[in-house]
Amino acid sequence: MASRITMRQIEALRAVVLTGGASAAARLLNVSQPSVSRLLADLEREVGFPLFDRSNRRLRPTPECEVIYTEAEHLFAGLSGIAARANEIRQAGLGHLRIACMPSLSSGVLPKIIAQLCQRRPEVQISLSSYGSATVVEWVSRGLVDIGIALKPLEAPNVESQLLITTELVCAMPEHHPLAQKAVIEPKDLAEVDFIGLTDDRLSWGAIANVLHAAEITPRRRISTQRAHTAYALVAEGAGVTVVEPFTAHAFKGRGVVTRPFQPRIPLSYFLFFPAGRPPSGVARELQAELQTFLTRIAPCG
Repeated sequence: MASRITMRQIEALRAVVLTGGASAAARLLNVSQPSVSRLLADLEREVGFPLFDRSNRRLRPTPECEVIYTEAEHLFAGLSGIAARANEIRQAGLGHLRIACMPSLSSGVLPKIIAQLCQRRPEVQISLSSYGSATVVEWVSRGLVDIGIALKPLEAPNVESQLLITTELVCAMPEHHPLAQKAVIEPKDLAEVDFIGLTDDRLSWGAIANVLHAAEITPRRRISTQRAHTAYALVAEGAGVTVVEPFTAHAFKGRGVVTRPFQPRIPLSYFLFFPAGRPPSGVARELQAELQTFLTRIAPCG
């Protein structure tokens, strides 16, 4: 039975067929000529029939050898394909990255990071979905995406999390609004202004509501909207002020929106979520590093 055939024996057979002799095959494999002869002899003993005609002091492949050589070429082609694929992964990571992200980052800074990544990695395909934090975590848990970016609303099975950045809510207002003259905005400053509330950001809005309630302040909440990006757009149109996450402000530079620190401080932590037991790919780690660096750079100072 040919159960102990080794890869080295197949390499020797292939080298002899390609070069026409044991000495040339030895040079190709960087081994001695006796080593090649021994590998061929061992292989013939394993398969149970001659592989070369050794008359006239030459090694001529037998018909049986031609059959085995053809199989060997398939094997080496497969190995070459594996090596090429490994090189692609080493250079660019896995070819498709699926991301689910909460709206405050998916509509603001994340497109910038993705665009830069795609310019450097033209072979990488990225899909980006935007959902609330709870849905983002659920999608990661179900394996529908490779990476999730969200606030941390709850623990979920089959999910691992890693802190991306901790920041704090800010007060956003039109640049010519009277509150823009203040260095820090407090709850009492919101008592007599038109206020834009966020209805779908339950984690941060709940914290804002608690702070305003504790200060016995009820702003004129004339407008409510679901998304931070929309709230910033309303501020840009002069519709009011809002207390909101700070990162979308980057997308509104030069559009008449300014932000000020809000006191008391309301912390806000963003997390990365990955399927448990599945380490993030190289391209996912690259995206994480660039996003973390960018958010740290534009985060408001405390």
